[in-house]
Amino acid sequence: MATLYRKYRPQTFAEVTGQDTVTTTIQNQIATQKVAHAYLFSGPRGVGKTTIARLLAKAINCENRKLGEYEPCNKCSSCTETSVGRNIDVIEIDAASHTGVDNVRENIIDNAQFKPTRSPFKVFIIDEVHMLSTSAFNALLKTIEEPPAHVVFVLATTEMHKLPATILSRCQRFNFKKVGFDEMLKRLEKIAKAEEIKIDQEVLERIIGKSEGCLRDAESLLGQVFSLNEKKITVENAAGILPPSNIDAVIEYLTGIALEQPNKSLQTLNNLTNEGASFDQFALETLEVLRHLLFLQVDPKLVDSVMYSKDTLKKLMALAEVKDNSFYSRLTYRMIEARLQIKSSPIPSLPLEIIAIEFNLEGHDDTLPPSEPPNSSGLGTTIKGDTIKGTEVNNDPPTTVVETVVEEKEKSGLKNTLKTAISTITNKHPLQTTIEDIRKVWARAIDKVSETNHSLTFVLKMSSLVKTSEHGLHISFPYSFHKEKIEEKKNKKVVEEALSQILNENVILVCELCEEASVTNPPPEELNDLAADFGGEIVKE
Repeated sequence: MATLYRKYRPQTFAEVTGQDTVTTTIQNQIATQKVAHAYLFSGPRGVGKTTIARLLAKAINCENRKLGEYEPCNKCSSCTETSVGRNIDVIEIDAASHTGVDNVRENIIDNAQFKPTRSPFKVFIIDEVHMLSTSAFNALLKTIEEPPAHVVFVLATTEMHKLPATILSRCQRFNFKKVGFDEMLKRLEKIAKAEEIKIDQEVLERIIGKSEGCLRDAESLLGQVFSLNEKKITVENAAGILPPSNIDAVIEYLTGIALEQPNKSLQTLNNLTNEGASFDQFALETLEVLRHLLFLQVDPKLVDSVMYSKDTLKKLMALAEVKDNSFYSRLTYRMIEARLQIKSSPIPSLPLEIIAIEFNLEGHDDTLPPSEPPNSSGLGTTIKGDTIKGTEVNNDPPTTVVETVVEEKEKSGLKNTLKTAISTITNKHPLQTTIEDIRKVWARAIDKVSETNHSLTFVLKMSSLVKTSEHGLHISFPYSFHKEKIEEKKNKKVVEEALSQILNENVILVCELCEEASVTNPPPEELNDLAADFGGEIVKE
């Protein structure tokens, strides 16, 4: 039994789906007898490059086609032989398995010198042409540049950037695109009707979503669904082949974050947990949606309409209006972090739950720095669970839940541990000590740091104490190099521990870059010490 994509391969240009620009140009060339000697078809896999190459070969060799026409008759011997791959004047070569120069000379260069056996043109279709070796390209170059009048080359590739410029300049180039959602839906519905099988539209939409614009993949998936041998294909009986798309769940999750309704986001994640969903895949799909939300605010034309139905696009456009690009950009970075954390998290959903909570607790301050990776100790089941002392997580403010958790764990001696974890989640580290008092002990702190890491002394003396806030001690640096040096995990820890010991409270540094920070030039002896630390010395002119 033939696969669907072979059984329903287009036999005329009118049957081609989603490549109107390409087909229109080639049709005009055929009708006006202005066919080029070499074509280059580039684009994603499974969108019709080889199909249109065969249609071109079939049309220019059709025995019944008249001047001004462009469609092959599909009745003459030349057309029928080309359709089944038996026309000896249409030579198809897979460059992936014929990469060497000897194959090119034998199968193409030498063969091109002989006139067609029975057709007006000898057509060479070279698939995956980018796989040819450099020597093979060099050998082919002269023939493509000045081919015999009876020869037409069609080169097809998914990676045009790998082709030599000398080849590119000698071909007419056509860029193929992914097949759009609506176009693909019509195509699949037509095939289902021809097969006399009724199929739910949601099943077709899932197929389109999985195929990512590749029509061949979509037709292959449709064939798998048809193998269920059902006259009526529903979402339920196709679930084994096509698991549900997470797109609606992704939109619900992001909507909860954007509207500062973490209960909505947490409920979505809880449902996914009950369904046994892959949170790694969910995070990946969320990143794809966030990418398109950023596009929508810059230029809606950038959005890949292949992936989404019109209804889904409307939802995305509405979501894009809720927050600005700064918010979604920051959320995207946090989602990238979360996806990496999912693989090592004891509770896969926890990194995503943390994002839902922390973005709500931050309020409207979009200038906050990204939080450190979450500490999952003792919090995973709380965020995901249903009830604590009769308080439902999904219906009450996160602070109520957090306070309840602390109260519950206090008897077990875990209060401090939980407070640390909660502090990490909320990214808030308020200091009791004032900025004036910290300035008074700053020199002592630098001396203490020097006991552990002397090279940090110079950097800290170049810094400026700015303020204290609910997020910690803000310290600014005149140069990004200084800021990045202190932000290194081990260095930041040394400074924070020194300050914490002197102030008798937990200190978190918030490093900032400020070129106008007032700094005092260090004395010469300190510069000498710094140079010595790095194995050098100060040279005076």
